[in-house]
Amino acid sequence: MNIVAIVQARMGSTRLPGKVMMKINHMPMIGLLFERLSKSKKITKIVLATSTSVNNNSLEQYINSLNYTVYRGDESNVLDRYYQAAKQENADVVVRITGDCPLIDSILIDEVIGGFINYNADYASNREPPTYPDGLDVEVISIKACLLYTSPSPRDS
Repeated sequence: MNIVAIVQARMGSTRLPGKVMMKINHMPMIGLLFERLSKSKKITKIVLATSTSVNNNSLEQYINSLNYTVYRGDESNVLDRYYQAAKQENADVVVRITGDCPLIDSILIDEVIGGFINYNADYASNREPPTYPDGLDVEVISIKACLLYTSPSPRDS
């Protein structure tokens, strides 16, 4: 099973532009996040999903320098960026992570993935009920469920 963690991040945050590249202990925050994600025993691959905006060129270069893959897509369609990144990596399962969560816990991620697998679910999360602090949110989604949410409805045709 190809379990791909897709991290959504971009440099154009409206509240704090460039926050994902701000340093924590001399390391860009996004680098710390990827380092912590890499400790997961269940994730097959980690990918950055960002937009095609030129503002994200330095972010892409940094992630590439860490030997991770980057998918760049539409600035305003985050869901499509996730889906296209998953498709690019032939993911069976997507682990959704936001780029401003540098303290993400790989053990917690593996627990949510484990529940997803054990229950043969299409979606699993630790968000409902909200019991974990912000920054520890994990969502695990089957590619089948991703297709349902990214496919145009008959009304959109």
